[in-house]
Amino acid sequence: MRAFNGKILLRLPPEIHKELAREAFESGRSINQLCIEAILARKALKDYDPWASIGQLWAKSRTIDAEKLTDDIRQAVQEARRVRKA
Repeated sequence: MRAFNGKILLRLPPEIHKELAREAFESGRSINQLCIEAILARKALKDYDPWASIGQLWAKSRTIDAEKLTDDIRQAVQEARRVRKA
């Protein structure tokens, strides 16, 4: 079995590197810490299904307007994509 020393070389576009560096500086953390946090968050959310959570919420309370909830989610996703492109 291969031994792992905990070091990786990460290649990414310069604009993402700049964004990471800025976020790290502004938050008082290192780029390494931000990358570890992102990996841990991905790991934690790996099996998370937001649609199942919405289904569970819906099952608990039929007073929720499913159509409005669907529209709200759709708008939130569109807004997140719009902000990301800007």
